[in-house]
Amino acid sequence: MNIDFIMNHIWAIVLFLVVFSVIVFIHEFGHYIFAKMFGVKVEEFWMWLPPKVVDLYQDKSGTVYSINLLPIWWFVSLKWEKYNELSIYEKNSLAWAPIYKQMMIVLAWVMMNFIFAWLVFSYFFQTWIKPMIIDTQFKTAHQSKIFVNFDEAQKIWLIKADWLQISPSSPTSLAARSWIRDKDILISINWIRLSRPEEMINAVKTFDAPLKFVIKRDNKLINLEITPDQGKIWSYVWYNIVSQDLNFMYKHDWKTALKEWFIEVYNQSRQVLEILFIIIKSLVAPETAYERTVAVNSIQWPIGLWDQFVKFVELKLDIWFYVIVAALLSVNLGVFNLLPFPALDGWRFFIMLLNSVVIFLFGKRAIGDKTETLIHIVWFGLLILLSILVAYMDIFRIFSN
Repeated sequence: MNIDFIMNHIWAIVLFLVVFSVIVFIHEFGHYIFAKMFGVKVEEFWMWLPPKVVDLYQDKSGTVYSINLLPIWWFVSLKWEKYNELSIYEKNSLAWAPIYKQMMIVLAWVMMNFIFAWLVFSYFFQTWIKPMIIDTQFKTAHQSKIFVNFDEAQKIWLIKADWLQISPSSPTSLAARSWIRDKDILISINWIRLSRPEEMINAVKTFDAPLKFVIKRDNKLINLEITPDQGKIWSYVWYNIVSQDLNFMYKHDWKTALKEWFIEVYNQSRQVLEILFIIIKSLVAPETAYERTVAVNSIQWPIGLWDQFVKFVELKLDIWFYVIVAALLSVNLGVFNLLPFPALDGWRFFIMLLNSVVIFLFGKRAIGDKTETLIHIVWFGLLILLSILVAYMDIFRIFSN
């Protein structure tokens, strides 16, 4: 374990915490500023997770600003967030505020997350921004101009790829024993030309009989016959990139930049929902076992995201890259938090909307405090189990790699 390895991981932790803290701060600041604007008392605005270290100061309205020990997350505590007989008579409580103000306070984070993304994307679209190629297994109808997959990168001539590149996963793997070498060019399997990595993976998983590989090495064609082992030959396969346009970038006037920002945020928001739907569908009703495996591997918790930051640090990417990643994650957080799942702000908005309609029609709430609390307890229990499972998967993937 050398010093570069240690420093890369330390820098990855620092950058991850900074990016994540900025995103969550923007999120919670939306609640804070709208609560102040609508006269709802903010009891406490604390930085990081407890235990508490120190109370910094208390403003004239009684809001306590404090710092906690664990360097992640921010939180805004509003007075009387729960609707009950006492809270509705407290004039500066959230439950007392008119329902439209409650909804705006709850949804304020959406505006703040999107404003942050707007500032970042519109700035870079006016100055300059290079598309970044990402590895994605999911095909969506809406494409980002900033984060493009390999298909889009080839369409805009950002890169040019020819055939596939294949390498053994280890010196003792089946691929290595079958005379496949690092960075061989894969032309075809069973005389079928391959242009995408998943085509090779599916071909290997489909056939149990010996497969005829055509490999190009040192400008010579080599024929190999390989029998898959449990649907695998234990190799890495990717696009063989023969050229890339290092000068490709977007740069617009401010009017066009604003338009591009709107399109970018819209497309990224749609992508989040589409990918979420694809993952759920692949987990619940996959067409193939491989489809479910891809969906499972795509789920990452903070440990998995931190591992991605380690790779970013190893690539020595500029600071602007992390700003754009923060904007992307901000859009992701905003869209995901809008979903009507317990523990998310979208759920609170949904309950407020449902109860306001039912109270208007029937004079009573549709979901009481006890029912809502029970739903939260059950949901949090499931989230904890899911978090443990995904954390285990993240750690397993890191050590496997």
